[in-house]
Parts: sequence; structure tokens; C-alpha cells
Amino acid sequence: MFPLNSFEKLDPSFKVRSPKGKGNGAPVTTLCSLDQFHQGGMIFIKNKKYYQRLLDKLQTGAALNDVGVVFQDSFFKTIAAEEKSGALERFAFYATVESVDLALSRFSKLFYDEFNALGNDLVDGRKTGTARVDPASAVAENVFIGAGVTVGARAVIHSGCAILSHSTVGENTVLYPNVVIYRNVHIGKNCRIHANTTVGSDGYGYNYFKGEHLKVWHFGGVVIKDSVEIGSGTSIDQGTFSPTTIGEGTKIDNQVHMGHNCKVGKGVLITGQAGFSGSVTVGDYVVMGGCAVFAPEVVVGKGAQIGGLSGVTSDVPEGAVYAGHPARPLNEFLRSVAALRKLALKNKIKIPVE
Repeated sequence: MFPLNSFEKLDPSFKVRSPKGKGNGAPVTTLCSLDQFHQGGMIFIKNKKYYQRLLDKLQTGAALNDVGVVFQDSFFKTIAAEEKSGALERFAFYATVESVDLALSRFSKLFYDEFNALGNDLVDGRKTGTARVDPASAVAENVFIGAGVTVGARAVIHSGCAILSHSTVGENTVLYPNVVIYRNVHIGKNCRIHANTTVGSDGYGYNYFKGEHLKVWHFGGVVIKDSVEIGSGTSIDQGTFSPTTIGEGTKIDNQVHMGHNCKVGKGVLITGQAGFSGSVTVGDYVVMGGCAVFAPEVVVGKGAQIGGLSGVTSDVPEGAVYAGHPARPLNEFLRSVAALRKLALKNKIKIPVE
């Protein structure tokens, strides 16, 4: 945890705007995303879109008295005075920075280092006595298990796997050779993760500043519910400050990439080489063809179907069938393909053959 003056040292533009004495002495324990608040946490608001989501949280009666909020200064100046004296008073403190993006990069490193100091992935947790491996599990030779790891009964861990600190593997789950589980990954019961898959690596987040790409440091982890199967060569990134989640009974094919903070529902079928940008939401029982790709923050409704090779750049309604690039309703896509083919044939140029 860090006092507020820690952030002033990292970013001179950081200024506390809440009334003097209100939460100014309370330390910040972690960084938060809008979908998951933590006691003593800090969240960031860059523009009207995220501010509206914050106001929606307030309307639900969410407990926010112990959470601080940091606004981008240019946007904070657009907030009406009555809002500043009303809704914002529900927060532990509120402050501004010149650039939320740069603050994310600068501040996240503090908490990343603090979180990772709690683990030990240089000495096997079975040697230090910090790992709990159920005696009914089967762990092959050449497996590394970090500090604080829990492996459930009848789990099977094949050779070459690495399970880093503070992760859990549920009962009857199988990890095939060379699976890598990063820190703070929680895998449910009856799961199967195939060879050479990585779960919990950092999300791809950088902010450009003065010729340098500054990293956003991720420590949100991954949560995989029961009865999930993940194919070989797949990569699932951990969330920035809250977890990437995979719902119960979802089946993921080989060579799939899933970015940070994705939320996949239960019973979803994801086929080979699909790609998900950060913060994509996929509803329950969605089905998609191979090589479908999804733009950041897209929401795919429950029971939707996405054709292979589709490029999903906007939200998909529940039960809809979409295809194409950009993806659109299937009938519309098929009509456009037919019209284009008809036009191409109509203007076909014959090349004489000698």
C-alpha cells in the first residue's frame, strides 16, 4: 500500500482535488478496474464513456467510500460543479493527472512489484513447505510448483509444466506437458489444458511517451471455471487489475489468443486461431468458426454465432448470426457477397488465348 504522495513523485501532474482532509491520509492498497472494486483501491477515469460507467455503479448502490478515483484533468474540468460536490463525495478521494494513460504505466509498476514480492518462483514450493499438493494428485518429474500453489486431489501434472506462485489447480484437472501457469491463476475442477499452452501472461498494454513505449503492468490474474478444456498452443493473458475469466464448460481450440480482461461465459465454443483483443465480453453458449477475431471491448450476446474468418468490430446481439469482415448479419453478408460476385462476372474481361 502507498500514501498519496507516492503518486506525486511518480507523476508531478497528480493533484488531489477532494476537500482537504478527506481520505488524503489513507493509503492506496491496489489499482482497480470499473468492473471490480477493492477496498482501498484506485480507479482511473479518462473520458465520458468511463465516467458514465462509474455513475452507473453509483446508481446501483455499490460501496465506494473506500475507493479513490483519478480523472484525466482535461475531462475533469468538464464535470459540473454540482456533480463534484455530490456524486464524487462518495469516494475516499478524487484527484487528477494530465494523462491517465501515462499514470497507468507509472503507477501500475508500484503495485506489480509489491504483488510479486509476495511470491517465490526460484525455489520449488514443495521444498519450502509453502505449496499444498494433494497426495491423491499425480505430479510428473521436471515440474516446477511455486510458493503458495494449491494442487487438488486427482489432478495430473505432466512433465515440463510450471505453476507459478499463488495459483490453484482444481480436482481432476489435467495439465499436459509444458503448460505454463503464471502467478495468480485459478483453475477449477475437471479441466484439461493441452501442451504448450500459457495462462496468465501479461496483457499487451503500452503507452507511448517521448519515444518510448511505457508498459502497463498487469497483476489481475486469470480465473478458469470448472470443466473447461483449452487446446494446445493457446495463450490467455491475465487481466490488468481484475481477472480475465473463462466460464464453466467452455471449450477452447488450439492456437487461440485471448487478451487481458476478456470475460467469456459458460458453454462457449471457440475454434482454432480465434483472436480476442482486450476486454472482449462473450455471452453464454456463443459459437464461433476458426480465425474469427474480435476488436477491443466488443460484446457478443448470449447464444450468438460467429462465422469463420469474421472480423467482429462492433457488438453482436443475443442469438444473432454474424459473418464477414466487418462482421454483419449473415443474410446481409451473403447478399453482399452475391452482389459483388454478380458485378464481377458482369464485367468479366475475356483474355484471348493464342
